[in-house]
Amino acid sequence: MPVKQNGFTLVEVIVMIVVLSVALTGLTIAINETVKHSPKPLIQTRAMELAQAYLDEIFAKRFDELSGQGGTPRCDSTDNAAQLCSNVMGDEEGGVRSLFDDVDDYHGVNDAPPVLASGTSLTNYSSYQVQITVGYSGGEIGLGNRAAKRVTVSVTTPLGNVVPVSAYRVNF
Repeated sequence: MPVKQNGFTLVEVIVMIVVLSVALTGLTIAINETVKHSPKPLIQTRAMELAQAYLDEIFAKRFDELSGQGGTPRCDSTDNAAQLCSNVMGDEEGGVRSLFDDVDDYHGVNDAPPVLASGTSLTNYSSYQVQITVGYSGGEIGLGNRAAKRVTVSVTTPLGNVVPVSAYRVNF
C-alpha cells in the first residue's frame, strides 16, 4: 500500500508566491508613501513655531509710532494729548530691526533665513523664509478701520508650502 504524502504541489507553491508578492508590493508602496510624507508634520510644526516667535516679537511693540509707550495715550483717541495714528506702514528705523518700536515697522520684512531681532540667524530654520505684512483692518473685526492692525506672518517651508498666520493688534 502506497504511503500518502502531505505537502503542496508545484502549482500551489507558485500561486502562493504570486499572491504574496502582490500583497508585499502593495504594502511596500504604502510604507514608501508614509515615509515620504513623514517630515511634513514636523515641518508644519516648525513653521508655526517660527510664525509665533515673530508674532511675539511684533506684539511686544506699541500699536503705532504716535502711540504713547504702554499704549497711553492712544493715537486717534479723544484724549487731549492724543495724536492721529500714522499713515505710514513699514520701517521708519532704517532697516535696523532691533530699533523697530511699533507694529507696522514690520510691514515688508522678508527674512530668508529667519533672524532674531538682534540679527542672529536661526540655524535650525536656515531653509525657511518669513514675510510679514501689516495693515489697518479694524473693520474686519467690528471696529473702526484704524482701530486695529492685522499682522500676517507667512512662513515658506523647505517643501515650498506657505503657512500664513494672522493676528490682530488693537489700539488700546
